[in-house]
Amino acid sequence: MIRGLALAAAALALAAPAAPVMAQDDVARQLIDACVGCRLPKDLHGRDLHGLRFVGSDLRNVDFSHANLSGAQFTGANLDGTRFDDANLRNAQFIGVRLRSTSFARANTEGVRFVGAAVSQADVDGAAGRVIIHGCTGCSFKGLDLHDADLRGIRIVGASLRGAKLAGARLNDARLTGVGAQGADFSRTDLRGANLVGASLRSARLEAATIGDAVICSENQGGERPTTCVDLRGVDLHGLDFRAARYCSIEYRNDYRGCRTVTRQELTEFAHADLSGAQAPT
Repeated sequence: MIRGLALAAAALALAAPAAPVMAQDDVARQLIDACVGCRLPKDLHGRDLHGLRFVGSDLRNVDFSHANLSGAQFTGANLDGTRFDDANLRNAQFIGVRLRSTSFARANTEGVRFVGAAVSQADVDGAAGRVIIHGCTGCSFKGLDLHDADLRGIRIVGASLRGAKLAGARLNDARLTGVGAQGADFSRTDLRGANLVGASLRSARLEAATIGDAVICSENQGGERPTTCVDLRGVDLHGLDFRAARYCSIEYRNDYRGCRTVTRQELTEFAHADLSGAQAPT
C-alpha cells in the first residue's frame, strides 16, 4: 500500500507539467530517498538524483540516461535492463545489486564501486562489463571467459575468479588482493605490477605468464604468521621468472614504496611455491 502510494506520488511529481523542474526534483528526491523496496517510474532521465539511496528498489528497465546520480547508493536493487547511458555516476555505489543487460554507455563512472555483485558472461561482454569488473569487491566472476581481455589496473578485492579463463589477459597493475582463483587459467597473462597478496591460485595454470615485479608477499600484522603471500600450491611454475617479484610492507603494498625483492624462502614457506624449473631469487 505504502509502496504503491510512493510510486504514484513520485510519478505525479515527475510528470506534473505545471510545476517547476526544480520543485519536481525536490519532491521526487524526498520520496525516493525515504522509500525501501519501491518500484519507481520508468522515466527518470535527466533528473538530479545525486546522493540518493535506492534500497531494494525495483529499477528494471528504468531510464536514468543523462541523470545526475553522483554519490548515489543502490543497495539490493534490481537493475535488469536499466539504462545509465550518459549519466553522472561519479562515486556511486552498487551493493548486492542484480545486473542483467544493464547499460552504462558513455556514463561518467569515475570512482564507481560494486560490492557483492554476481556477474554472468553476458554482463561482462561489452562496455557494461568493463565498468563492473574495473572495481568490484567480493564479486563473483566464477568461470567467466576473460581470455585476452585488457584488465590493466582493475581492482577486484576479495572476488571469486574460480575457474575463470584469463589466458593472455593483460593484468598489469591489477589489484587481485585476496581473490579466490582456484583452477583459473592465467597462462600467458601479463602480471607485471599486479598485487596478488592473499590471492589463492591453487591448481591454477600459469604457463608462460609474466610475473615481473608483481607484489607476491606482504607483512602480516596481527596474524599467526609474519608474512602473507599468494597461495601457489599445486601450480606448475616451470619457466616462470620470480627474480623481480616483490615483498612490500603493509602500509606501502598498494603504492609500492617500502618494497624489496621477495626471497626464495618466502616463496617456498609462505607462498607454498614449488620452484622446480622456475627462476627464483636467492
